[in-house]
Amino acid sequence: MPQDPINPTEPAAASWTNPRNIPLAQGKILLYLMRVIDDAGTEYSYLGQTKQGAKGLQEYAKDVKKIFAAKPRKAIVGKGKYRAVHLALAKACEHGWPVEFYPLENVGIALLEKIEQKRMAELRCNLNAGRNWEVADYNRLSIADLL
Repeated sequence: MPQDPINPTEPAAASWTNPRNIPLAQGKILLYLMRVIDDAGTEYSYLGQTKQGAKGLQEYAKDVKKIFAAKPRKAIVGKGKYRAVHLALAKACEHGWPVEFYPLENVGIALLEKIEQKRMAELRCNLNAGRNWEVADYNRLSIADLL
């Protein structure tokens, strides 16, 4: 069974950590961090945003399960590709790499772009500009292939 993309030592059935006790209410813009460290010590990180609160965060676990089942991300034509962050999570589950995955802060719409860019730079997020990929390519790809 694939490992949980949020806690790679657990079987798939994700639960988020929230070390900063950030409110996860729907409707507020939430910035979150996902970070994977591979066996060579290379760090891959992604800064995301959602208005769906905790529900939006749980979508990653569903996406990783779809990858292991060789299913496209969405059934809609043109929406089946995965992002680099999905590959990083799936590879972390497959190889037992450490994963950090948690909410960072709530942000107002007026400051969203400025704060998002600032956090991406501060946290050295290298997966945000990664390429998209088809699930059929999973086995031949490494995370570095998408940077």
